[in-house]
Amino acid sequence: MGSYFKSPPFFITIGILAFVGIIYFNFKDHYKIDYDNPSEVIIKNTWKLPRELEEVSGIVYLNDKQLACVQDEMGLIYLYNIVIGKVEQTIEFGPQDDYEGIAFNGNDLYTVTSAGKIFEIKSYLSDSININTYQTKLSPKHDIEGFTYNPAKNQLWLAAKQNGHKDEKYKGVYAFDLTSKRFIEEPIFKLKFDNPIFKELKDVGSKKIFRTSEIAIHPQTKDIYMLDAKIPKLLILNRNWEAEKLIVLDPDQHPQPEGITFSPDGKIFLSNEGEWKPATIHRVEIKNKKATKKK
Repeated sequence: MGSYFKSPPFFITIGILAFVGIIYFNFKDHYKIDYDNPSEVIIKNTWKLPRELEEVSGIVYLNDKQLACVQDEMGLIYLYNIVIGKVEQTIEFGPQDDYEGIAFNGNDLYTVTSAGKIFEIKSYLSDSININTYQTKLSPKHDIEGFTYNPAKNQLWLAAKQNGHKDEKYKGVYAFDLTSKRFIEEPIFKLKFDNPIFKELKDVGSKKIFRTSEIAIHPQTKDIYMLDAKIPKLLILNRNWEAEKLIVLDPDQHPQPEGITFSPDGKIFLSNEGEWKPATIHRVEIKNKKATKKK
């Protein structure tokens, strides 16, 4: 037995454990605001998604029974029934691509690629759906992942995961006007790397500080919710784009949050891509949505 503790496998094991420990404590220290109040995000219900939605990249609320989902690779919309926990229908709308978001204006569905190409799916429940596409002036450099509909202005919002140009010190949120079918080139919001809301994080001032994976508007408060899937975070801003709250999500519960949507009465649904675990949709409640004083 004593010889084992002098053997190469023993030292390899110790090295691996030390490496994992360093990563854990570094992560915990850099993002400790998550664990100061772990009860802020409460999971009320969970749906484990089927294998075809393992890479679910966006969800949107349709009605009290259905969420529409899109995944990274296939030009398909999945109508998921949250009452029975099954995909009821799939709708083909486009070729294979990198689809990153889905939006709903009450009548029509919209999807977007990471390069900013928008698909409009009209009469999506009929036998003869009508599909239109719109090119924006965004590119793969922006890596569009956030996508939502703003009913107040009849616009689609597109949130960039990356800064489009190296000299930009922000991640942009852009708008596509559905009335004029025109893309607005100037960002409607610039999420700056040095925003004071990020002051407790290690990478403040860096483009790594927040890599947007989704954006959505709360139907009652009009607050704006933005997700980061890389190091799971939820940023809440008010209707004037002022940052109110940053929550670093528990990666065990939200390993890769790529989608967020709301019911009309404000219920929150949050989806996670699957890797070692099945992809999920959680219905969550968030306490203390405004900034809280840290102890």
